[in-house]
Amino acid sequence: MKTNTNLLIAAGILLLIAGGCSVVKPGHNAMRWKPLGKGLVTDKIYPNGVVWHWPWSGVVDYNMQWQTYNESISILTEDELHIDMTVSVTLRPIPSELPALELEVGKDYYDKVIRPEFVSQARYVFSKYKYNLVSPKSPEIEAAILERLVSVTKGKHLEFNNVTVKHIQYPMVVTSAVDKKLAVQQAIEQKDYEIKIAEKNAEIQRILAKGQRDAQQIIEAGLTQRYLQYKALEVQDKLTGSPNTKFYFVPLGKDGLPVIVDTHSDK
Repeated sequence: MKTNTNLLIAAGILLLIAGGCSVVKPGHNAMRWKPLGKGLVTDKIYPNGVVWHWPWSGVVDYNMQWQTYNESISILTEDELHIDMTVSVTLRPIPSELPALELEVGKDYYDKVIRPEFVSQARYVFSKYKYNLVSPKSPEIEAAILERLVSVTKGKHLEFNNVTVKHIQYPMVVTSAVDKKLAVQQAIEQKDYEIKIAEKNAEIQRILAKGQRDAQQIIEAGLTQRYLQYKALEVQDKLTGSPNTKFYFVPLGKDGLPVIVDTHSDK
């Protein structure tokens, strides 16, 4: 009987010990919570590890890692065009201000404090830009939203890393107009290319024609009267050696060259 009692006491002590601890995961911080006492204990913040406490007490756990929240926002640009986009913000609690965050805001700090301001500031900043500048000016826009968001949430015990424009969905009328513009631009570029090819071909033809003209001029310059007479004498000399054909040579033609007449003596 005594043995059973001891076992029950030991089991009770083990249950008491097991129920009197909490494990804080890596990347998280925690604070003690005493519902039967003063409530949140703010004088110490516990990093990851085991936190011992009475079974009727507990801990309040916060994720201290950078967390990114995405928002789908419909904005109106300066030139009154509606654009749907996805914008994200990355933030986390300030470790040293964790007790104040729990007491003043709570774990749903994003929905209660950040989200309304984030959407509002994003729409305000985007409204200062024309639609065609939204994409090329994205880094500037992101910086402006972040600056305004930090300002309006100052004192809320949170710190921000960045704001990012992730996706921009332009209206169909805009995308259609852009596609047409690109098609026209490509057609113009193709025509410019064809013109350049034609100009090159024309230049090649001019160069060839000039070469032929220069060659003709060189040949013509070399065809002097004496040279032609010399070549004619060469021909006469070759013809006189032919046994089958008889020619008569008129001593002088109108160009000062001998005229050769074939008598066709074989007929």
